[in-house]
Amino acid sequence: MNILPLTPTRAASIIAQDGGNGWNRREEHWLAVLAQIETGQRATLVAVLDAQVVGYGSLLWRSGYPGFAAADIPEVHDLATLAQHRGKGVATSLIAALEDLARQRGHQVTGLGVGLYADYGPAQRLYTRLGYRPDGNGVTYRHTPVVSGALFPIDDELLLWLTRRL
Repeated sequence: MNILPLTPTRAASIIAQDGGNGWNRREEHWLAVLAQIETGQRATLVAVLDAQVVGYGSLLWRSGYPGFAAADIPEVHDLATLAQHRGKGVATSLIAALEDLARQRGHQVTGLGVGLYADYGPAQRLYTRLGYRPDGNGVTYRHTPVVSGALFPIDDELLLWLTRRL
C-alpha cells in the first residue's frame, strides 16, 4: 500500500467507488477539497493498493473547531476506508502519514473529532489505540459546546474532540 497526495485522477477514483458507510462519493465535495489543497487550507492523502484508492484522509491546517483553532492544532479530518479494506491498517497508515505532515510543519499535537453513536465505534477504538485522548472540553454540536440539559440530535455533527501529542 502506498500513501500518496490526492490528485484529480485519484479523486475521480474515489467518486467512482461505492465504499460503504462514510465513503464520500460527491463530486462537488472533491472539487472543494482539491481547491482547499491548492490554497493551502488542507493536505489530503490517499491510500492506494493495486492501483485502487482504498482510503483517504485530510489534515486541516486550521480546524473549524474553536478549541483546536485557538491552540493551532491541525485536525485529522474526513478519514474513510473502502468497506472491504477496513480493519487492515489503512486508516492507521493514513493517520501516521498525516501526523508526519503536521510534524514537518512544527506541530506537536494533532486532533480530531469523533461521532458518538455506534457507527463510530471502530473509529473510537482506533483513535484510542493510537493514543488520542479527549481534549477535556466536552462534546460539541456543529463546533458549538453542548451545555448540560440541552437537547441535540445524535448525528454526525455531535462530536467528542480528541488530541494526541506527536
